[in-house]
Amino acid sequence: MIYQIKQADHLNQTVLLPSSFSHVTIESISFGKRKIACRSILHHEDSQSIYISKDIAESLLLPKNIRIKALVHSETLFLGPVVGIFTAGFYKSLLRPLGDRSIFFSKLVVNGCSTGAFCFVFGIHQIHWDLEMIEGYSFNESGWVKITVPFPNVIYDRLPNRKVENSDYFQSAKKNLFMRSIPFFNSGFFNKWDVHHILSKDGTVRHYLPETYHAPSIKTIEQLINRFQTIYLKPENGSLGLGIFKLVKNRKNGSILCCYYDENGKGQLKLSSSIEGFLQRFFAQRSLDQYIAQQGISLLQSSGNPVDFRVHTNKNENGIWLVSAIAAKLAGKGNPTTHIKNGGTIKSLHELSLPLNKEDIYRSLSTAALSISKAIDRKMDGEIGEIGFDFGIDNNGNIWLFEANSKPGRSIFMHKDLQQEDRLTLRFPFQYAEYLMKKTISTEEIYDAP
Repeated sequence: MIYQIKQADHLNQTVLLPSSFSHVTIESISFGKRKIACRSILHHEDSQSIYISKDIAESLLLPKNIRIKALVHSETLFLGPVVGIFTAGFYKSLLRPLGDRSIFFSKLVVNGCSTGAFCFVFGIHQIHWDLEMIEGYSFNESGWVKITVPFPNVIYDRLPNRKVENSDYFQSAKKNLFMRSIPFFNSGFFNKWDVHHILSKDGTVRHYLPETYHAPSIKTIEQLINRFQTIYLKPENGSLGLGIFKLVKNRKNGSILCCYYDENGKGQLKLSSSIEGFLQRFFAQRSLDQYIAQQGISLLQSSGNPVDFRVHTNKNENGIWLVSAIAAKLAGKGNPTTHIKNGGTIKSLHELSLPLNKEDIYRSLSTAALSISKAIDRKMDGEIGEIGFDFGIDNNGNIWLFEANSKPGRSIFMHKDLQQEDRLTLRFPFQYAEYLMKKTISTEEIYDAP
């Protein structure tokens, strides 16, 4: 249940609880990683308010007038979860503290708080290690506000890119937070080859994988394109379609048509006489050591355009994987991928003109996404609460996994028919945070407030 937290100015070291707490004994109260001794008294004002004396609120760094869930364990009243959203790229402006990403993070905070969590955004420079508190940002009806709060119960990793994530500063900060028994989830970025390698060893999902090779030699690339006529070369740590080459072999003269995006995001078509000629042209300054070569799939088409599918999965408050959104992405003409920023368009399933039954497609995509989510979760280190998948379907109805993302983009939610899914996928991470808090609450270290 979500409670309105109110301040009781006339009392000291006291918490006033509604009568629904009459069956429990409470000797202390916790907010985030702080805990303080208290006495508890029942009140009969209403059933949805908890009154906390000013001295306790100040010791716990408890923001005023918040709504939050409460649970009791080992005679401690836990207010939470308190969820810190860890990111980078802050600006001095309180109006837009995260620049162009401020709107997204405000939606994330508002939807997170609607689940009964207390949510805030913070970066490495807002952490005060000696005082074990964070100066972060929250969002309410008045806009962005600066707040000072204790270390959170759970951290949701929303670092923007691999470069930031791999920096020594952030690696050190994450290590220090881990050492304080604070669970992270969705920490880091998936590596395409690591995901493929893990899934290729799992018999329950292996059949979803296109034939793929890591650090391919010229011979491997030639053999692959001779078998499939169309292949993709993808950077193992790439995103947004950057650095991807689609190669199509002309069976009559052996020439190679290459489709790719230039540095301005514009689709390009170039012809080479052979694979060797292509590599000399495009890989003189690149290394195949950090690329994968992948079988091309003849995709279903809708109105003459190739279509693939984005599927989001999330864990809920019980730690169970669910499918939270499915949408289609149509490739722009002459483009190697369906990425929206490069000319792709978003469609709901019912808008597509397909030769296969759409309900069967929905079920097949859901089954594949849930099976692969569980397989990744079993084999990868750390907590994972959400995954975004890119799937293709061939003309025989076979499902193919193209990519799994630990920090999925949200371009599909621009579609008017996906507004409910937009809200759901913004809320699920905080429901999962509640699960993580409950899972660790009996063993986690809670620091006594000074």
